[in-house]
Amino acid sequence: MALYRAQILLEDRQHEELEKLARESGRSMSELVREIMAEYLDRTSEERGLRHSLAAIESLGEVRHEIEARNGLLHAALLEELREERTAELSP
Repeated sequence: MALYRAQILLEDRQHEELEKLARESGRSMSELVREIMAEYLDRTSEERGLRHSLAAIESLGEVRHEIEARNGLLHAALLEELREERTAELSP
């Protein structure tokens, strides 16, 4: 894994807490910062994925409403009948 030098400025409290955690865990402050960054980036990546999925679901709902508005709402009984016919067609 390649490492790149980055200079960051910490507030007093952040520096004190990071230094304390490093001392208690026997690791360097750099190791802790890398770990914290990795966790943050993983979490934000997951959140982005969830937001993308939710947006896709919302879009599908909008498409469904548009289809229903154009073609009328399929009643549950008719929908069930269509499903049964399709299952029968697909069954050997």
